[in-house]
Order: sequence, then structure tokens, then C-alpha cells
Amino acid sequence: MSILKKLLYPHDLEAFFSRTWEQDYLHIRSADNPALRELLPALVSIEDLDELLTVTYATGSHRSDVLCLTRDGHVLAPGDYLRPAAAGQPLVQIDVERVLTLYRHGASITLNRVHEALPAVGGLCDELSAFFGVRVHANAYLTPADAQGFPTHFDTHDVILLQLAGAKSWHIQPPPVQLPTPAMHDHGVAPTGPVTEVLLRSAELLYIPRGFVHQGIATDTASVHLTLGITPYPWSWLLHRLVDDLERNDADFRRSVASQLGRAALDERRLTETLTMLAARLVNTEHVRRTLDHQVAGIDRPGGMTLRGLLTQLTHAEQVTPATLVRLKQPVEVDLSRSGDRIMLSFGRTALTLPAFTEAPLRILCSGAAVCAAQLPAGIDDSGKLVLIKRLIREGLLEFADPLVPA
Repeated sequence: MSILKKLLYPHDLEAFFSRTWEQDYLHIRSADNPALRELLPALVSIEDLDELLTVTYATGSHRSDVLCLTRDGHVLAPGDYLRPAAAGQPLVQIDVERVLTLYRHGASITLNRVHEALPAVGGLCDELSAFFGVRVHANAYLTPADAQGFPTHFDTHDVILLQLAGAKSWHIQPPPVQLPTPAMHDHGVAPTGPVTEVLLRSAELLYIPRGFVHQGIATDTASVHLTLGITPYPWSWLLHRLVDDLERNDADFRRSVASQLGRAALDERRLTETLTMLAARLVNTEHVRRTLDHQVAGIDRPGGMTLRGLLTQLTHAEQVTPATLVRLKQPVEVDLSRSGDRIMLSFGRTALTLPAFTEAPLRILCSGAAVCAAQLPAGIDDSGKLVLIKRLIREGLLEFADPLVPA
């Protein structure tokens, strides 16, 4: 079962995307999904966040946006808890003692991009990115009892809130801007519609679509929650990309609209004919597929490959046995083609040339299913199958299907 199915249980994924996604909020209580009581503590603990703040951030220099402090709906000045690093450096040092003092006096702490620092959270974001085909990030929020962090606002990305400790009361209102994109993030837009209150307790989940106005206030105990942000990829972005490609490759898209723009609107017949002709060239499903594949392959990964876990795979590659299950390292776009007596295999920024007799086992290994060397078809001997699998692990294409193997 995928991690998204586990998180959204008992809701069926198909029903969620047809009835709730981008349409309405969803609150999943631990009574309805008891697995959340085990899933969330295994994902990240208060101790993990404590060490990140009081050990990792307490030493060395860091980006100034790794954390943010807010109180009563206002963002505190970074100078209250950050100090410049060495002269000429864009990094800062974090005064963790000052951060904790402000926290004791009612300030909320936001730890940004914790998926970059905490492996389990990073793995979750990688898996969700592979599913959605877009970037997924994670922030952690620590709010003192009876305190409010950020002001009432809406986000331009969908969010999944995972309550790790304590409880938070959320006030949710319908979107003043339907499905906003980042360019439409306007804090001046007044919320409209009725307010719904949702009490999010420990080991519970809350999905809020982009555009929905929300505000969170901790109850009489401190609140800790993790927010997963899912970046949208709207039709408008796809159309912009397609038009950009056509502009480079099709001269008709580069022609002047008219010699006199003020008169262009007068010739409605010519405008209609030209727009119809240009629009027809957008309806190229192969071009659309290539564009979307390119978008998915490049999500926050050099050359479309995720590097997480690769050092471990390299270290253990030689321990592969005929019974060791391996699988395609997701997400990755693989291209497999034959040229004479050679097989061309490309993924990310890697291109390999292999003997033609490896084609049958390669196609099975690249199918995405978990498989071991003993299950690969004939045409290559047992030692050759192991050599092939070890090579693809070292290149970063395959990974161990069971993270506990080899030990």
C-alpha cells in the first residue's frame, strides 16, 4: 500500500481525487485511521526536531530562511534571533537560546524544509513527489499553548497537516480566489463565507486545498505539526511551456499579430482563422507527453535522479545475491532502445551502452516490479545477471526493494 493510501485511509484515492482534491478540506481522525498513531511517530519525533534546532542549527552557519518565528499573527524580525556569519557571507548564525526564549514567551517556531534534514521526512516527500509528479516539501511548526503563529491566510499550494503532538484549532473558510497560483498570493484579499472550526488532535490529518483561508491556534497544550506542501502544476503552466516551445520551433508563432495592432481587432475573420490555426498546433498529444515527462523528471533532482540513499546502495552493491530483490529507483524516466547489437539505456543524465543480449533482463528490471537475479530470463548466465544488477545499482538506476537487505 502506498504511503498516500495509508495516510488517507479509510478514504479511497479515486474518491478523494474526484470529490475532495482542490475542492474541499478533509479531516481524518485517528479513530478512523488508527495507523496514523504508528505512522506519524515513525516519521518524525519531537526529539528529532529538538536535535535539529538545538544541535544542528546551534552550530555553524545556515541559510537565513531555515526557520521563522511568528507571534500573534505577525512575523518577528529575523534580527531578533539571527546574527550575521563572517563578513561577506550570505549565511547566518542562529541564536538558539534566543529562539527558545522567544518560544517560551509565546512565539511559534517554523522549521522550513525539514525534508532536507530528516531522512524519514525526505523519503516521504520523495514518494509523494513520485506520485504527484510535482515538488513536495515539508515544514515543521511548533506553537506554544494558546498561541497563534501565522495570521489568517491562504496558500498557493495544497497542504496536508500531520499533527504530531498536542492539538490545534483550525478556522477554515472558502477560497476568496479559486485555485490561486503563486503569482496570485495576495494577503489583501478578504476572506468570505462561513467559518468552519476543525480541532486537529495528535495523530490526525487535515488536508486543506490551495486558496482556502485558514488560521491555526494551539489549545491549552503546545502543538507540533508537520505540513506537507504539494506544488500545483496547472493547465496554464503547461500551456505556457507548450507555447514557449512552439515559439522556438514554429515561425508562425513568431509572426507579428499585425502591422498595426490597433487595427488587428477590426479584422475578426483573420483573427479567428489565425487563432484557430495556432491553437490546433497546441493539440499535439506527443508534444504534451514529452513536456510533462520533462517536468516530472526534473523535480528538485539533478538530471531527474534522486540522490537520497545512493551512498548506501553503492556501499552494499557487492553484497547482491541471486535472491536479493531489487527495483527501479523511483521516480526516474527510463529510455531503452536497440541499435544493432547494442542496447542504449538512458536515465537522468546517465547513458549506458550494453550488449544486445541484456535487453530481455533489462526490460524486466526497468519495469518497476521487484525482481531478483534468479527470476531474470535466460540469455545471460547467473554471474552475468549479478554483474548487470550490481552495475545498475552503482549507476543509481536500481535500489534494494527491502531497505533492511542487505544487513
